[in-house]
Amino acid sequence: MGQTPDLAALAGDWLRGVTRSGFVPGVRARARAALHDLLEELVAAVRAEPFDPAVGHRIGAELVDLRMSSPPVIGMTVRLLAERLPSFVDGNPTRVPALLETLVTGFVTAQRDAAVGAAEQMNRSEKIHWRRVQTDLQQRLQDALLHDPATGLPNAQHLRRHLAGITTGRVGLCLLSIDRYAELSDTLGQDNIAKLLTAVAHRLAGDHVLAHVGDDQFALVVDTAGPDDVIKLADRCRRALQSPFPLDGHALYIDVTAGLVEARTAGADPDHWLRDARLALGWARRDRRDHAVFESGRAEAERRRHRLAAALPSALASGEFVAHYQPLYRLTDRVIIGVETLARWQRPDGLLLPADFINLAEHTGMIRPLGRHLLEQACRQGTRWRRAGHDLLISVNLSPLQLGEPALAADVADILHRSGLPAGNLQLEITESAALTDGYAVLQQLKDLGVRLALDDFGTGWSSLATLSWLPVTTAKLAAEFITDAGAPAVTEVLRHTVGLCHALGMTVTAEGIETPGQERLLRDLGCDHGQGFHFGRPMPASVLTQRLRIARDW
Repeated sequence: MGQTPDLAALAGDWLRGVTRSGFVPGVRARARAALHDLLEELVAAVRAEPFDPAVGHRIGAELVDLRMSSPPVIGMTVRLLAERLPSFVDGNPTRVPALLETLVTGFVTAQRDAAVGAAEQMNRSEKIHWRRVQTDLQQRLQDALLHDPATGLPNAQHLRRHLAGITTGRVGLCLLSIDRYAELSDTLGQDNIAKLLTAVAHRLAGDHVLAHVGDDQFALVVDTAGPDDVIKLADRCRRALQSPFPLDGHALYIDVTAGLVEARTAGADPDHWLRDARLALGWARRDRRDHAVFESGRAEAERRRHRLAAALPSALASGEFVAHYQPLYRLTDRVIIGVETLARWQRPDGLLLPADFINLAEHTGMIRPLGRHLLEQACRQGTRWRRAGHDLLISVNLSPLQLGEPALAADVADILHRSGLPAGNLQLEITESAALTDGYAVLQQLKDLGVRLALDDFGTGWSSLATLSWLPVTTAKLAAEFITDAGAPAVTEVLRHTVGLCHALGMTVTAEGIETPGQERLLRDLGCDHGQGFHFGRPMPASVLTQRLRIARDW
């Protein structure tokens, strides 16, 4: 097996550590190679399925065979491997401690067996002394497995055992993380960061269990009567850390963020406590708050989002994404003049709306192939409707990420050519923020193709009347939030002037979100050209809309 550079470096650190602890290697390169081989076996054992911690027993015995058998050497070994080995493996965090426990057992057993041959020459007092040495060694090694070498505090494995031993009542876990820890570590250096961690541990000490469970993370456990108790604990800890830390002649200020878990202990899995606290810690950082309390509903929603994100590529390949169409009416005579194309994800467990997956598609980079797929569907369907005598405007939303693609205009031209839909029958809807950021040149290329452009959600966010004069758009779509308040006198006047300005600029105006007959009448009276919303019809499959178009034509 070829040597991994990081694993080789760990082998070198291991050898230097045992040498400082009193071991004198014969041939240094041979000792280092032997330790590297043992590391490879440990990594393989942690990754193996099924996991067998008994491998550690044999490795402990091999250390005795290598003459690395003094208490200081094995103590240093356990501390080093407990700290460094987890970074080489993935999976269950309890595997490394379990393996090191069997390593200790194997080491002690091998030492005892090695002494058996000399036992006949020992007198009674020597045998008693030997048993005491062995018992003391095993205890010290067990302590090393359960305590953090930097602070001397209980470590994550110790914390899990403590939580597993609590079987009644409610418990709160406060996971504190030092903000900007990586930057502090680079700036302060290893010695000073160790002093800082020790000072933080001293300030956090109190009538609660305290553990150091990661470079920048401390965990505190208290009995609680409800979530407020653990929130109060986090506040107390934050106040305790507010005053500066004297370090290397300077006053250092730190901030902390907390992830909190509070629950009944009966039936709780101790491995889940730290996992849930770290998840809550991530929420606090994302929401830019001092703390966040774990919520099972939010966690399940995030897990569902992760599952959906992972399923996106295969769902697109298998045709699970389909287009639904919401009719667009001319307000003067209530004739369907077009449709807005809306994405739907047809999963085995039900139909998902864009709010469930569009952000995921944007974050995973799937929005571009998904957008192209829906545009192709819409253009082909538009051509089928034209051949059936329904000359409709096909409106399709563009993501800001799509608008930022230099090749977008070429892709649209290719889709129009292959589908047979005239460019004038396609309308692409964009948001003003995307157009103002970096999409103007692409918009101009699309306009040159003959494609219509609509400014979506006009009246919210960045929207301003001034931009209408220079953006190459043909339609302004009034946001649904704007229409909801259309009955108020001030809003009505704003709508009247907005419609008039758009018409003066040669643009048509579409109102989204029309839900009542009164809203329809008002917008028609204000001169709004087109409208869509639940009042006219919800988004529907192409087959249903085709039937509606056929009925309207026959009528």
